[in-house]
Amino acid sequence: MSSPYAASRLARLVTETVEALDEVSFPLSVPGINELRASQSALKTQLSTRLLPHLLEDAVPAIVVFGGSSGAGKSTILNSLIGEDVSEASVIRPTTRTPVLVFHPDDEQAMEGHLLTQICDVIVTENGIPGIALIDAPDLDSIDAGNRETSQTLLNAADLWIFVTTASRYGDHVAWSTLTEAYDRGMTTAVVLNRLPARAKVAVRADLMKRMAESGMGESPLFILDDAGPTEGRLEPSRVQELKSWLELIRSTRASKSLVARTSRALMPATRRELLELADAANSQSEAAESLKEGAKQAAIEPTETLRTAITSGRISSGAPTTQWLSLASTGGPLASLVSGRDILFPSRAIAKRDRAATSIAEAIDDALKVTLTQTLIEVRDRATYAWSMSYVDTSELKVEVDIEALVDEAVKQWQADSVAAAGRVSGGIAKKVSTDGLAGLLRAGATGLAGVQTALKSGGAEGGLSRTERALKDRCENAIAGVVERYVAVIDDLEMPDSSMLRLRARELVDAVWEKE
Repeated sequence: MSSPYAASRLARLVTETVEALDEVSFPLSVPGINELRASQSALKTQLSTRLLPHLLEDAVPAIVVFGGSSGAGKSTILNSLIGEDVSEASVIRPTTRTPVLVFHPDDEQAMEGHLLTQICDVIVTENGIPGIALIDAPDLDSIDAGNRETSQTLLNAADLWIFVTTASRYGDHVAWSTLTEAYDRGMTTAVVLNRLPARAKVAVRADLMKRMAESGMGESPLFILDDAGPTEGRLEPSRVQELKSWLELIRSTRASKSLVARTSRALMPATRRELLELADAANSQSEAAESLKEGAKQAAIEPTETLRTAITSGRISSGAPTTQWLSLASTGGPLASLVSGRDILFPSRAIAKRDRAATSIAEAIDDALKVTLTQTLIEVRDRATYAWSMSYVDTSELKVEVDIEALVDEAVKQWQADSVAAAGRVSGGIAKKVSTDGLAGLLRAGATGLAGVQTALKSGGAEGGLSRTERALKDRCENAIAGVVERYVAVIDDLEMPDSSMLRLRARELVDAVWEKE
């Protein structure tokens, strides 16, 4: 026996489940994502437009949807049941078709604000069946994707689905698979076999009943409407009387409420299963996100090692920087005294000249570093992009923007500041022969492996400054590489990843509440 408290609690849980489904997003395009999102949408529709209205308002009529393939005669049958033309009937369908919702004035208040009234053309007529709302849905096999989506939404909202087909169309894959899938989800179904020729009646009826039995629908009602030849407008009342009497019987015996309860109860196992499947999918999204981030991180490993080798081997300082040093430090050159190590009687007199020489070498070093670091960052970016392109996740819609020039400029600028700070900590020796800025330039040349400069710095008491500048170079380069990786990671971190815990909680609570309501 249902209690008001149990019904109220179930309504609250259904509302919270719908809210949880609204909040869950699946941003990564993993295999099967379209089916996953369709399942999420279908489940939300079932809960919000079929189950919840009945829980919140006991007087809401049972929702009966006429669905099927194009040309099966759904509109004609509905018009004939109502006894007036409420839905346009035509062999040739217009490209856009709005579903028609028909109910009795007694149900008008209960249907006020119902979601179905927002997506259907509403017809309120005295010829309607009190307690039952009839819907003429777009064709399941419509060439218009919007029509197919609307039709599926209506079927998800139905308490009863009346599948309308013909002798030539009942085996159509799309319609039949939709019917069996709905039945497997717990949907109450009935079948109308329309325009059945007398010569094929026995064979077609037997084959259809066999199909229904094999699909588990052996106890679903089957209504047969004989082929009466070409007709215009509504069918004779006698031809739809059996179907109309069955619908009126549902109403008069309050079987519509039982129908709603039975369908709701039958849907719960499927609802729980689908919530858990969505929860599993949410976990898979998180795993996919971590996989993409790890791919970006792995892309930096080999280029980082290559850059370290380039620094320690002196490759950055080879070429122009080395040539300049050899010229400027040779006998008679402004930096010759740094190589000889001899004390200068008046060291301050030539500081400006030595500074200019050190600066020219430092500028060549900075330019060479920019080239090498730029190549490294490009390689990291290309490797990360390739890793994403080879992922099972479709990353084509994930846009990553990396300003490599800005990263390189910032890294070199910071390293220059680091070298000035290191030079400021050196006293005596070589620090008396050049200014702080001049010494900073020499420290940068030594840190990139220029052997002659390294020897001069060490013999001049600047070995500590050299070590600090070498560490700073490594750190600044690795920070720049990390900056590329972080751009990829940030794209993933900015996605709203789903939380599976709430879906699992709702799955457990909903099933418990349904049995409590019983």
